[in-house]
Amino acid sequence: MYPRGCLNLIVGMVKGVCTMSWNEKMKEFGGGNFTFLSEDGESITFIVVGEPVLIESTYQKKPQQRIGCPVVTDDGFVLLIGGKRLARKIGKHEAVFGTSALMAIRHGVVGDTDTKYEVKVLPELETYKRLAAIRDADFRPEMILDAVNEAKGNLGN
Repeated sequence: MYPRGCLNLIVGMVKGVCTMSWNEKMKEFGGGNFTFLSEDGESITFIVVGEPVLIESTYQKKPQQRIGCPVVTDDGFVLLIGGKRLARKIGKHEAVFGTSALMAIRHGVVGDTDTKYEVKVLPELETYKRLAAIRDADFRPEMILDAVNEAKGNLGN
């Protein structure tokens, strides 16, 4: 009736114990290495952990260029994909990359090519320290290349 893994999960949850390792399963499944801000008012709090990467793809038979910004959020490493306007706004705060967290907020409906982005430096040192601890524990520079390759494989598809 239920697939084996699903039944194990249901039985484990009934007993109050999860019988599978989510971390190991997600490493096996891959994915989740990149993100976008796609909804009006959507935001992301992050620290920058690497150089911006130009990602070229085709969308509706038109070539496009996006920028991948390697960041760490509360969920760990992710490649924040955006346009050049967003990347320039993030770049204006380069002097504080090593000391402050940033927040990017999208202002524009889904599909709006004239979307505006607001990028702020967050004054709370605790936010930076929390994200830096996640970076130090979980981030490896080779993760950037994996995320870029994954993004290239998915953009324009």
